[in-house]
Amino acid sequence: MDSPDWLRTQLTSFTCPACGRRYRGSRIRLLAERDGLYFVDLDCSRCSSHTIAIVTVETDESEIAIIDASDIERALSAEPDHLGEDLPAGAAPVTADDVLEMHEFLADFEGDMRKLLAA
Repeated sequence: MDSPDWLRTQLTSFTCPACGRRYRGSRIRLLAERDGLYFVDLDCSRCSSHTIAIVTVETDESEIAIIDASDIERALSAEPDHLGEDLPAGAAPVTADDVLEMHEFLADFEGDMRKLLAA
C-alpha cells in the first residue's frame, strides 16, 4: 500500500531517530489508515533502520499539521503500566517485522474470526 503523495511530501520533513537523516519519499510506506490515524513505515536510506509511526493529520482551513505519535517522550508518558512486566517464559517481544508480516497476511485474508484463529 503506498502513501498518498500529500502525506509522503509532509513526512519527508521527519528525520531518522538513529542517524538524523531526513526520510526520502520513496522510503515512506503507508501501512494502514483508520479513523484519521495513519500507520506509516519509515525506512532510513542512510542507516537502514525502520521506524513504524502512528501519524495523525489535523486540518483547519489554513494549514495541515502532522503530529507524530512515535515521539519517545510522549510515548513513554502514555505507556500503560503492564508494559514494564516481564514476558512469559519462552515468549519474545513483537518486532516491526512481525507487525509487517501480519499486515501482509491480513491484507490477503478472507474469512471471519473463527477461520483466522484456526489458521
